[in-house]
Amino acid sequence: MDTINSQYQSLVWHFFEEICQIPRPSGHEQAIIAYLQQFALKHGFLSKTDAAGNLVIIKPGEAPAIALQAHVDMVCEKQMDSTHNFLEDPINTYTEDGWLKAKGTTLGADNGIGIALALASLLDYQGNKQLEALFTVEEETGLTGAAAVKADFISAPILLNLDSEDDRELIIGCAGGCETAGYWKIEEMDCPQGMFFVEVTIKGLQGGHSGSDIHLPRANANKLLGQFLKQTQEKYPFYLHSINGGGLHNAIAREATALFAVPFADREHIRIDWNIYIAEQEDIWLKEETKMRFDLTSRPAKDKVYTTQLTNGIVQALCQCKHGVIKMSEQIEGVVETSINLASIQPKDGNLVMVSSQRSMYEDQLNALAFETYQTLTECGATAAIYNGYPAWQPRFDSPLLKKAKETYQAIFKREADVKVIHAGLECGLFYQTNPKLDLLSFGPTLLGVHSPKERLNIESTNQIANYLRELLKTL
Repeated sequence: MDTINSQYQSLVWHFFEEICQIPRPSGHEQAIIAYLQQFALKHGFLSKTDAAGNLVIIKPGEAPAIALQAHVDMVCEKQMDSTHNFLEDPINTYTEDGWLKAKGTTLGADNGIGIALALASLLDYQGNKQLEALFTVEEETGLTGAAAVKADFISAPILLNLDSEDDRELIIGCAGGCETAGYWKIEEMDCPQGMFFVEVTIKGLQGGHSGSDIHLPRANANKLLGQFLKQTQEKYPFYLHSINGGGLHNAIAREATALFAVPFADREHIRIDWNIYIAEQEDIWLKEETKMRFDLTSRPAKDKVYTTQLTNGIVQALCQCKHGVIKMSEQIEGVVETSINLASIQPKDGNLVMVSSQRSMYEDQLNALAFETYQTLTECGATAAIYNGYPAWQPRFDSPLLKKAKETYQAIFKREADVKVIHAGLECGLFYQTNPKLDLLSFGPTLLGVHSPKERLNIESTNQIANYLRELLKTL
């Protein structure tokens, strides 16, 4: 058994290594889908795609089938000094202290390791039942692929989602979510004479997943920058030239920067204010954000700056849009019920675009929070929109699949699994909405720092989860 398991684990790592060589940002999954199609062809499996670009690989067998599922895209975050091109470059991995990591970028184990587990299972599975592996696109940008999956795309009455991040847990439910964005047309005016330009940058924050990490004591770079810009605006004539903060909707902002001008006579005052602000924020955050950095650099004068109306709207929105936990669950201890993430403020196509993401276990709370954010952005002069909504996955504690999963977990790990409902969004909610009879479960190896360059995959945990999946498939 140990030899067989070792061979199976080696397959998992072999496939993950190959997957890391394939660029796969959300919206650019053609190469990874082609790789999976080639895998199916090579091993004599059936495969088919749908209109959205999702793929299912089928190892024929008896009914009822068993489905495995993973998403093929990855979050593309990198350190500010990284030259990595996510559209062209492979992920550069290394091991350290029992963890697999990437040099300066996200690792893509979310959800590349799920793909690898599914491929290894397709080759290894010796049972009689049909095995189906569903691979979805554009999960990280709003669960777009999963939303397009039709009820008959797979035939299996049970589905194992391989996109969870803690080997101690079996997930049976998750929050729903949506995004609310504000758009300001970039309008400029002549910069007054006698202005001193400075660029302030906040970086080195932990960031993290806006679902699984939102309850942790982590700073949001957009909120910190907004606070400083607001107090500066209240003290001096203030002219904003540019601003850029955060990245993806489901990542807590790690970095933010703004270039602005104040009167030349106040050049030293602004430095003093910045140093005072640094000290204040370090008192609040430095225990948790040990690598946070605040930089102020003088810059050459600019001819143009944002209009006063645009500047006021941006600063007001940064300060008034909420971020963090709104409510903890009263039914399930330790679970976030409703939250919001002020994800990004970035220039795009002649506009400044601010994105906020909302999550909740309950549709009424989700809708209320999204509409509140919509109103705030509108009051700040933006054209606002709510989009990319997806449903919550309500838990079934009496699931037959869960019963077998718990028994197998006890046998493999020699401990009881933590059966949980999580705040991070999973595609399972959409699958359940399409097919309410589907029995669903999510699990995976331990991942830390997801959606940030600190993403890392525990090697031993991955081997254990591989063993667990292999044994669970035998019981189904």
